[in-house]
Amino acid sequence: MRLRIPNRLEDVFLALDRAGSALERGDVDPACRTDVRLVLEELLVNTVRHGYPDGRDGCIEIQLDIGSDMVRLELRDDAMPFDPLEPEPPELPGDIALRDIGGLGLHLARSIASDFHYARDEHGNRVVIRFDPSLPDEPAP
Repeated sequence: MRLRIPNRLEDVFLALDRAGSALERGDVDPACRTDVRLVLEELLVNTVRHGYPDGRDGCIEIQLDIGSDMVRLELRDDAMPFDPLEPEPPELPGDIALRDIGGLGLHLARSIASDFHYARDEHGNRVVIRFDPSLPDEPAP
């Protein structure tokens, strides 16, 4: 699936529906479909909300490749530079109601993916994420 959307939240949710349909047609394991959607939603919403602080129109390209043993997601945007691998993982102990807002979604996205890469070039940000549906969600004891 290849899709190009403007940087508007309503288009993000249309893209999520299209990705969900493609994953279902590709017979991807339901747990992996959930993981891909969660990561895709986190990254797209963050890009729309924070990547264009000047309010300019922008473009986000989504490519979803579904194989028999992996799902590959590639996102490109012309937003401000942002490396989702750069922020330190949040400290999680203690009362979650008392912690500062932010950081959990990216931490979760990085934790879910089997492989996560970021690069910036003259065209903008590029994130490539791989999911391995054959790996269990829970670590082995």
